[in-house]
Amino acid sequence: MISLGSPRLGLLLAGVSLVALGCKGEAPAKSDANEGPPPARVQVAEVRGGSIQAEWSFLGDVRALKRAKLAAGAGGEVREVRVRVGDHVKKGDLLVDIDPSLATARVRAAQASKQAGAADLERAQRDAERLTVAGPDIAARAEIEQATSERKRAVAERGRLKAAEAEARAQLGRHRVRAPFDGVVANRAVDPGDWVEPGVEVIELVDDAGVEVLVSTPPDVALYLEADDKALLRYKGAAVPATIVGVVRALDDESRTVKVRLVPDENAVWLLPGAAIDVVLTIERSEPGAVVIPRDALVYGIADLQVIKVADGHAEPVPIEIIARGRDEILIKADGLAAGDAVVTRGNERVFPGQPLTIVPED
Repeated sequence: MISLGSPRLGLLLAGVSLVALGCKGEAPAKSDANEGPPPARVQVAEVRGGSIQAEWSFLGDVRALKRAKLAAGAGGEVREVRVRVGDHVKKGDLLVDIDPSLATARVRAAQASKQAGAADLERAQRDAERLTVAGPDIAARAEIEQATSERKRAVAERGRLKAAEAEARAQLGRHRVRAPFDGVVANRAVDPGDWVEPGVEVIELVDDAGVEVLVSTPPDVALYLEADDKALLRYKGAAVPATIVGVVRALDDESRTVKVRLVPDENAVWLLPGAAIDVVLTIERSEPGAVVIPRDALVYGIADLQVIKVADGHAEPVPIEIIARGRDEILIKADGLAAGDAVVTRGNERVFPGQPLTIVPED
């Protein structure tokens, strides 16, 4: 039995105290993981003011400068078709001949009527002159007035008959379809023996000497376009410069776009009427309060677009609004971002708000 005052008890109590103190020792120091993520290695670029060369690409339609669907001007049987698809023709060449029998008969009838009218006029003029020379002493005043009126009527009738002959000849000319310009036959719709009515298409003719390009652009892009501005036409890796020759300052009723017309500065085998090509428009853009950043600085967030600004060595996300896009740069507006600030261009997709940044030089 151990008494309370024995030395062995004191040693035992002292040992327990030491064990208790050891169990209650100081709390371990906080690990680095609890202090936040480690610094991210990034590359940065400087935000600048000024303007950019904004670039837009739209789908354009290549069209022939002249394209006509030629129709017969009169009805009848097709007597001859002198061309086939792919044939080149000159302005004035006869393409289609329609049987003119009825029109020819009308011309002959009009000629005969005109000749009869000329004879009536000649007789009326002789009668009027004879009675006028005789005077009221020999001829009654009523006879003189009647002869004068008959002469006027004959003059008017001669004019009507001449007009009728001209109309008959014009109708005869409509039985022949001629080329209105130099071009190539794109479609042949009739053959000899077919019966056609006035207005029915017989030949489609395309001017293959030159083309134009029509493109529809949004109003906010067309606002910066003027005649003589330059553009670029692209098709499967090939490119040809072009010039804007017209901008329609009115919106299309359906698409609400602005029509722009261009002509290529050079010929290219792929610029064929009916082809769809890319039209690249480059415009210098600037705006008060806007700044320019590299394309690589853009970060696509969940709800908005943003850039990572370097603020006191830490990452600070800044929401932005894009004004215009260039090939390598973007014109933006953003609160809290000004010319001279640094934004992350490499590694920006891996940083967190407030994360320390270690800036490394470009490779």
